[in-house]
Amino acid sequence: MKAENIQRKLYFTVIKMNPEQNTDQYHEKNTTQNHKQQINQISNQRSAANAPELSIIIPVYNGEHYIENTVRSVLNSSWHDLEILLIDDGSADSSLAICTRLADADARIKVYHKPNGGIADARNYGLAHAAGDHISFCDQDDEVHEDMYHKMLERIAIDDSQAAICGCYRQKKSGECVVFEKYTDDVFEGPQIRQKLLLPMLFKGFAIHGNDQISIYPTIWNCIISRQLITDKKMRFNSFVNYEDDLIMLLQLLLQAERISTLSDILYYWNTNIHSELHHSASRYIPDLASKQQNLTDYVSGNLINHEISPAITAQYIYVQHCRNALLQLDNTAALNAHSFFHKTKELRTCNSIRYIQSSPRLVKPAKGFVRNTVLIPMLCKNHVAAAYYLNRLLNALRSFVEKYQITEILERKLKSRKYR
Repeated sequence: MKAENIQRKLYFTVIKMNPEQNTDQYHEKNTTQNHKQQINQISNQRSAANAPELSIIIPVYNGEHYIENTVRSVLNSSWHDLEILLIDDGSADSSLAICTRLADADARIKVYHKPNGGIADARNYGLAHAAGDHISFCDQDDEVHEDMYHKMLERIAIDDSQAAICGCYRQKKSGECVVFEKYTDDVFEGPQIRQKLLLPMLFKGFAIHGNDQISIYPTIWNCIISRQLITDKKMRFNSFVNYEDDLIMLLQLLLQAERISTLSDILYYWNTNIHSELHHSASRYIPDLASKQQNLTDYVSGNLINHEISPAITAQYIYVQHCRNALLQLDNTAALNAHSFFHKTKELRTCNSIRYIQSSPRLVKPAKGFVRNTVLIPMLCKNHVAAAYYLNRLLNALRSFVEKYQITEILERKLKSRKYR
């Protein structure tokens, strides 16, 4: 360990053991301004002669409308010892020019331009150029709390963890924030990581291997990971189907880390941007989807087996993943606008994942509250494929209508106004 890291770790240990700061509380929720200034003095001294403590990788693709807001959110962080890597992934708009202008104004920003290869490729490109001792990721249209990186790095130092994960808000178009991911203040080691974090993530939406104390999704932007761990374990992003690169990286982290800290603080703001690439991907047809899904299922189940996850749990995961694959096949078939309904239902009836869940014992039940899982999967299992197809289209249309016209927010405001009359 570098001398500067030892100095910083000792500093956090002194803070933790200081009797004037209530040592009965293992994790302090509110850091004082003086405390922040002292830590930044140490980190600034370190960064003057060394690589930054933290590298934040932000892939950019046609993000001219929001990338500047995202970067300024990160620059406003109370943790100063950082670098921001803006990876322009072949944008066709003015994103690169905006990134270059931001970099000219702040030396901590580094801009890279590459041909378009997708978000997984852009993140891997960032990993290859990152200099920080720790790595974090941010999406181009999201925001972070000013104390996010400070609190997470503090916990990593105090707990001697290889990674930290914080909570996340889902920020709606109206500006309202609702909790999307939440955690407890805790430290997990070895088998605890798999039981309390990995399995709840893999079985999200199904009534098995849950953790009622947390809400975890396969997202990576609310994590800080040791660069040493990423390097030693050769952790990389990969995308088999479409936008599951977060899942792949989080899977590697939860299988290979020896100690992970979680924070109850909700510090990342995920903006549900209806113009984003991710949002529109749901309505795009994915060619050769079945084989891509099978590759993803084989990759994850192979990793579970290699890390000695029990055959029973691996079989349960394979069943659950086929259920998810079947739902994605419904979406994908709906995107074939030129095809007739007869042709679409014929394709669905021969879909490998749908046939798999029809012929297999129902190893896992859907969890309550997940409408598509609860309603559509039993329909597919009973071979009501046409009905499931139409109902899925209706559910997706309703969801899009609610998001577009902010129906949920309007109803909530009306209920609140009645409550206080």
